[in-house]
Amino acid sequence: MMHPITKIIAVVIISMVSGAATGADPQSPYCDIILDHLNPCLPYILQGEVKPAKVCCDGVLGLTQYTNAKGGQQNICDCVKAAAILMGAPVDNFSKISSLPKTCGLSVTLPPISSSTDCSQ
Repeated sequence: MMHPITKIIAVVIISMVSGAATGADPQSPYCDIILDHLNPCLPYILQGEVKPAKVCCDGVLGLTQYTNAKGGQQNICDCVKAAAILMGAPVDNFSKISSLPKTCGLSVTLPPISSSTDCSQ
């Protein structure tokens, strides 16, 4: 179960980062949508849960519609890095995001997230 403070932080981040990802392509996800899909994954990503919850995997599945869209991977990467910075958390704490699809049994690729990741690549 997600700690109440984590929920509050996630809501604040969604509000602050909403629209931060840019791109004219309507298939590219905006940051609020990305964070909405990944919010249920925070216990797995940040709190060391061994297995992501079904609601998390459902959120990752929801992102699949954007992962192949032009700019989709970059927007996901930019959004997660911006959210980490706004939370005051090291970006490297979000490195488990790229393992989510495999852990959830999905055949989709999410961008690797680290302090050395160049989202434009």
